[in-house]
Amino acid sequence: MAGGFWETQNKVRPGAYVNFETNDLVTTGLDSRGTEVVAIQTDWGETGKFIRVSPNTRFKELFGKSLGDLIPIREAFKGTGDVLVYNINGKGEKATATSGTFTATAVHGGSDGNKIVVTVAPGLDGGATVKTFFDGSPVDSQEVISSADLVPNAYVLFSGELPADEATLTLAGGTTVTATNESYSDLAAGLDSQRFKTLAIGTDDETVKLLFSLKVKQWRENEGKNVTFITNNYKAADHEGVVSVLNGVTLDGGEELSAKDAVYWYGAAYANAITNSLTYAEYPGAIDCERLSHEAIVKALRDGHIVYTYNEGADGVDKVVVEQDINTFRSFTPIKNQDFRKNKIVRQMDIVSNNVQHIFSRFFIGKVDNNVDGRNLFKGQIMTVILDPLVRRGAIEPYDPDDIHLQQGAEKDAVLATMGLKFVDAMEKLYMTVECK
Repeated sequence: MAGGFWETQNKVRPGAYVNFETNDLVTTGLDSRGTEVVAIQTDWGETGKFIRVSPNTRFKELFGKSLGDLIPIREAFKGTGDVLVYNINGKGEKATATSGTFTATAVHGGSDGNKIVVTVAPGLDGGATVKTFFDGSPVDSQEVISSADLVPNAYVLFSGELPADEATLTLAGGTTVTATNESYSDLAAGLDSQRFKTLAIGTDDETVKLLFSLKVKQWRENEGKNVTFITNNYKAADHEGVVSVLNGVTLDGGEELSAKDAVYWYGAAYANAITNSLTYAEYPGAIDCERLSHEAIVKALRDGHIVYTYNEGADGVDKVVVEQDINTFRSFTPIKNQDFRKNKIVRQMDIVSNNVQHIFSRFFIGKVDNNVDGRNLFKGQIMTVILDPLVRRGAIEPYDPDDIHLQQGAEKDAVLATMGLKFVDAMEKLYMTVECK
């Protein structure tokens, strides 16, 4: 018996001709959680490179400090485990020390290389024990027969012949090159090829704030890259992709974080949020904040700042919370109204935008004909993969499929689409009247 696939009913031989097809394109929407990029300045470690970190990262090896001393990374971990770190400093000189022909050279440039000490203790069998210390703590120990057996470690490179006698090499000459505007420009250029959701930089440099505000506008408006820049005290951005943190917090134990330090947790919380609001989200581990008067808080909110406030609970549990989850956008128009200043709604808009781009580019461009059937297939994917899940999550109101219109654009390869969606915000204000009878 004959068989196989069929395209038209033109077979000659008797047989069963069976095609397997699907009624719908099976796709999955993108996860809206994302990475936070954190820019740091340290005196040790590789510069100008993106490094993905986790709680298991050996921070002292990479950055010269323990996690507890790396405030940007530590605070970011309170909001997400998906953190990408970039050391913004320039390439400094590497510390070195020599004993005879034996030389120890720091792996990285930076002044923390001067904290490295290498000791050589000759053994009775002709070999030697070579130990490396960083900031007073032992980080490596090797027992070798000759210098050929000695291998580099995370801190030091070795060269030359081992000294015959006991020796202590204290490395010196390491220098740190402070970040410049060019360093930040390199970061901005490097981010073009990175996938992330938020970028957090706490700084007093208005030029840096302006640079990344303009970069975010470029990414969002010209490239469809829906990312958000979080910085401190920068209402001048006036854009839904830029968030300004106005004040700092005090942590349990008494450590005070300025607004420049407090941007990193909020940036991480934003990166980890999906369709939830961060209004009244609790700052983990904070027991107080830089308190503002009622009038100052109202002004700050109108100016588009994130404000941390002290919230006294009726249950006796006090918290430090985000007063309102907003961005710096304030120039409202009929086309862009107050919805665009609410970060919950912006994140929901970004979910729609990111998923439409993903589905169209992955499954439709160059693969599906631009006719009624092809456009209806695309419409169906928008509804089932993107909009229906958002309705179930309560992010958008139930929609009318007839409010989604797809037609051929001005050119034969163009699709013109319009959708009518109503995004849902979180409860934030209660106005109650109590009638006393």
